[in-house]
Amino acid sequence: MSTRKNSPRTRAFRPESNDLESRQLLSALVSGTDSKGDSWTLQLIGPGQMSVVKQNDATGNPASLTSATDIKTITIGGTVPTQSRLVGKVTKVGTNSDGRVFFNNLIQLPSRSESLGSAGLGILSIDMPNFWLGRTTPTGSTTPTEPSIALPDGTDTLRFGGVDATHNLPTPIATTSSDTIFVTMGLPTYGGTRIVIDKSITGSEQAPASSATTQPTTVQHGVDFVVSGRLTLFQANQIVGDATHAPGQFGNLDPKAAGSGGTTVFSGVAGTGPYFVNGATFKGQVTGQIGNLRVGGNATNLTAIVSDATGGGNDRISNFSIGGETNNVLVLAPNGLRNAVFGKGLDNTEIYTHVINTLTANRDATNSNVYVDRQLSRATIGGNVTNTKILTGVVQSFTTIYQSVSGQSTSVFSSGTPSAPATPVAAQPGGGMTIHVAGDVINSVFAASYEPFNGVYGDPNALALTDGTIRGKIEGNINNATETPAKPLLAFYAKNVYPLSGPVVPPNVPEAPYTGKQPHTFLPGIHHLATASTIKAANIVHVATPAKTIVATTLKQPIKTHTTAKK
Repeated sequence: MSTRKNSPRTRAFRPESNDLESRQLLSALVSGTDSKGDSWTLQLIGPGQMSVVKQNDATGNPASLTSATDIKTITIGGTVPTQSRLVGKVTKVGTNSDGRVFFNNLIQLPSRSESLGSAGLGILSIDMPNFWLGRTTPTGSTTPTEPSIALPDGTDTLRFGGVDATHNLPTPIATTSSDTIFVTMGLPTYGGTRIVIDKSITGSEQAPASSATTQPTTVQHGVDFVVSGRLTLFQANQIVGDATHAPGQFGNLDPKAAGSGGTTVFSGVAGTGPYFVNGATFKGQVTGQIGNLRVGGNATNLTAIVSDATGGGNDRISNFSIGGETNNVLVLAPNGLRNAVFGKGLDNTEIYTHVINTLTANRDATNSNVYVDRQLSRATIGGNVTNTKILTGVVQSFTTIYQSVSGQSTSVFSSGTPSAPATPVAAQPGGGMTIHVAGDVINSVFAASYEPFNGVYGDPNALALTDGTIRGKIEGNINNATETPAKPLLAFYAKNVYPLSGPVVPPNVPEAPYTGKQPHTFLPGIHHLATASTIKAANIVHVATPAKTIVATTLKQPIKTHTTAKK
């Protein structure tokens, strides 16, 4: 008798499963070039369909894929949330190439899943790191389409180059109204949403005055990332904006500059706020949360908001990190901000929250305000604190603050001009903090459950509630001659103040520039991507298509399966 373990007779007595070769199904493959000569490829791996349409040519029809034009629309549908992945690759070709391919719209057909029917459960991942969202409408078009990404059924991971709201703006300026590019995502079937980009770029323009007696109007070009449910990760290398003409939510109430703008990262309940404006029905009726929001470099005109319209009290941010300079940053987390760290200083920043575990800045804190309902467990500032207030035990109306920041004028969401939130001054019990400052304190106040009299700290008529407590130390000098002239050498205001001695241990927040790429947490659907050799081995053919036809490519022949016996 044969002694081979895998002989037919042996296997009849000892049945074993066979090992199948690893393989990937490529449902669609589309390639082309952009207006600068960059070569690009988009492939949909797994169940589903995809179409790519270029911008119209001179005849009014969609240009061919290989023409020197940009992408108008990428559409996906029929995907399965555990298998389908959209992968994009860009290759620089020629001296005019910049390695960035712009598209105007990315659309996910809602409620259409190949294996799950009308459930519409989305896609596992979209990975196109060198594709950028921006205006690609040809100059002079009479029917421009606002750029947007609309994923009503969500995705676990969205990684792309970013958004440039200043790209291809019409010249001269066509309107005096501010505009916003939306990246709107429903709740994915499994887990939370992850967004990874290189940059979000916003800006502003000066519209000419209507007459000699009026002032020019500042038109804001903003970007909103709007996520239904939990945003597990938002990661960017840089947030770029115009700090000279700051949007209204950062306290610039000058009518020449007020208006929505900058980059907003919003996590909330779909359909309950002003940010879900794309018209589609976005999945998800759970509270907004942000797990990790981190910017590796500088952040200018950045707003982060979590909202819980269900009243569950879970709208919080776990970790907020900026590695570079901050200039106009606003954080609204009604039920808590666990850790907030700043690599190059806490500058021009506003934070409104219930509690904070740690607040750390490697360098100075300048022109910033931190308002906390209850406790700030530990704050460490590595440099001087100038024109800054850190207040705990204050009464805040987060509904009013949210309405003010988002431009919501009544209980019904409506359009409007954002305005700066009012400064909380009313004290409530439970305030406290431990604060360490490595430098000087200049015209700055730290207070716990302390209500100033007519806004004046140190006034004999001010109210200090019984349980307000501050434990802190300041290595440098205190000069509050302008902020509190009656007590220029006092910075701590609370019923119970416990001075601490000894040096302040310098913070060690990671800051830009970094020695290597910034790590990100696990990104579902991003690992083991298809390579060029994989595509060739799959026997893919590109189908030439007339200019007006929606383009998608298919497998030249079905993938054959076979078994391999164990040896």
